[in-house]
Amino acid sequence: MADLPLVIETDVLIIGCGVGGASAALELAKNRDLRITIVTKMEEPLESNTYYAQGGIIYRGDEDSPDQLARDLVRAGDGMNSLRAVEILSVEGPRLVRELLVGKYGVPFTLNAEHQLELTREAAHSTSRILHVNDATGRAIQEKLVEALRAETNIQLITTHMAVDLLTPAHHSRNRLAVYEPISCVGAYVFDEETRVVRTVLAKCTVLATGGLGQVFLHTTNPDRARGEGLAMAQRAGARIIN
Repeated sequence: MADLPLVIETDVLIIGCGVGGASAALELAKNRDLRITIVTKMEEPLESNTYYAQGGIIYRGDEDSPDQLARDLVRAGDGMNSLRAVEILSVEGPRLVRELLVGKYGVPFTLNAEHQLELTREAAHSTSRILHVNDATGRAIQEKLVEALRAETNIQLITTHMAVDLLTPAHHSRNRLAVYEPISCVGAYVFDEETRVVRTVLAKCTVLATGGLGQVFLHTTNPDRARGEGLAMAQRAGARIIN
């Protein structure tokens, strides 16, 4: 992408192109006045933690409820969960899976003998509520999301660019007194792995969707480049890192 300018201006910068970054971009793209830029360090936007997720995704079982799902989540988290996050997932999650992944994006979830969505049980779930696409659920979801991203005219997808650091005026301003101002973010520096130059992406809003840090462990099923750069950038910027 050598034809890109050294300074890119956008309304929303999203760092990461997995299910988190892609779904955020697609939701924001409904506002046709917004310019949305997605940056991924991979050459192929399909490459992400999402792509390699074999297991399924939470839906709602035949004899299920938000309260039952919430209890399962808290039990699986040994009571350490953010209760607000549990509430959002248990109430909103199944509806959004149905409306977006099943309905809008047409993820080809596996069907049972009656040609209905096949629901399985896994991990700490107390009922069958898991949708899957054989053993490659993440890949099927990511393929549909990237297809939808490419169809949106107000989404710019920049590949082979690795985010280096968030642009926080308190740390990067030429005004030495800016360190006393509240922490804010106005974009990021990104490294072009093809041309070996650093570009500046200026944004009104920045979304970190960089995945996890599986590679800090000796053994992991995470892809090789799940190294936690996003968490490091967030910590340097002053974000609170939990769990």
